[in-house]
Amino acid sequence: FTEAKYYHAKLVNIRKEMLMLHEKTSKLKKRALKLQQKRQKEELEREQQREKEFEREKQLTAKPAKRT
Repeated sequence: FTEAKYYHAKLVNIRKEMLMLHEKTSKLKKRALKLQQKRQKEELEREQQREKEFEREKQLTAKPAKRT
């Protein structure tokens, strides 16, 4: 019975460790997903800003006057 108690305690500890590791990995996955979404949003905003600047430059370039 002493061996059974020992191995039962060992199993309980392993189960606790597995649950703790599962929680940590879940939190890390959520954090990684949030960071990835934030980076994608920032990249999209930068791209939109570049396009706006390009259009602005395009509008500011000198155009020959049309003859009427």
